[in-house]
Amino acid sequence: MTDTVVVIYSGGMDSFTLLHLARARGHKVHALSFNYGQRHVRELEAAAAVCQAEAIPHKVIDIRAMSEVMAGSSLTSDIAVPEGHYQEDSMKSTVVPNRNMILLSLATGYAVTAGAQAVWFGAHGGDHAIYPDCRPEFIEKMDAVCRVANYQPVAVEAPFMALDKGEILGEGLKLGLDYSQTWTCYNGRELACGRCGSCVERLEAFAAHGLKDPLAYESRA
Repeated sequence: MTDTVVVIYSGGMDSFTLLHLARARGHKVHALSFNYGQRHVRELEAAAAVCQAEAIPHKVIDIRAMSEVMAGSSLTSDIAVPEGHYQEDSMKSTVVPNRNMILLSLATGYAVTAGAQAVWFGAHGGDHAIYPDCRPEFIEKMDAVCRVANYQPVAVEAPFMALDKGEILGEGLKLGLDYSQTWTCYNGRELACGRCGSCVERLEAFAAHGLKDPLAYESRA
């Protein structure tokens, strides 16, 4: 069993569940968040609040200087965030170029520094249709590279790879997690919009369990 893991923690419900799953499995956890210029930067506030409340070591890395080489996404550029479901082709505008390769590379460096044996991140089955860097083949190859990139092998693991959003929520409910401590909406407004792909998928997950999402919404699509 891995003793120490670095969890890439965005502040959203998937990484929130992953963070607590790692702790429940007995791992020592270091949380790592990234500010890459995302318009929903308030998710970082949610991440910081959770880590502070639970005394989890947490670092936030500012990589906004890389925005010129990670441009063209509706999450980081002046492009309208599409509404609807992730299966729709319009959601491709939410892809941030090469984001996960960059984040996993930085997290691997931190893992070596922190003496961690693995990096965990929350890619899941619902991401496969839109995000190339959340697919099994990408994770397998990143894992292989990160095991040989340093003198200390670091594994890259995506424990939710075979799960959809509803199943991830189910794991969190078993742990008794409070999802009011998370932020999912791609729009960084006061209330979650209820219409972007991220909100729609989250609301569907709660509905599948017969529950009402504890977050406040402008509308519930």
